[in-house]
Amino acid sequence: MADDAVTLSFPASTNRVRLARVLAATLADEAGFDYDEVEDIRIAVDELCFLLLEAATPTGTFSITAARQPGDLLIEGSCSFTAEPTLKTDAATAELTAQILSTVVDEYDISFTGTDGRFRLRKSRS
Repeated sequence: MADDAVTLSFPASTNRVRLARVLAATLADEAGFDYDEVEDIRIAVDELCFLLLEAATPTGTFSITAARQPGDLLIEGSCSFTAEPTLKTDAATAELTAQILSTVVDEYDISFTGTDGRFRLRKSRS
């Protein structure tokens, strides 16, 4: 992440995801993304945060870091769980989520290692 990266930590709860959306939208706006692009980033952050937080019972805090790079916004989110997490979506929901994310951001990834989960996304200005 860049030197001007902003990290926000909050209780690992879906009730607090709006904080992640506000951070993402604020930095996207500062980076010069237009209104539709800012909304795309908010949608992607929302989808990825919920996927991550619903994968198992989260513990402690959820951290999200966002950084601007020339023409890009990079966002990473992470949290830990009480047990090894797995995505809890049926095939139709997983496909819809993948279609949404592929439409609104340039790259995204969600991964789990042991009891830790993380996501990463990149959006480039058009």
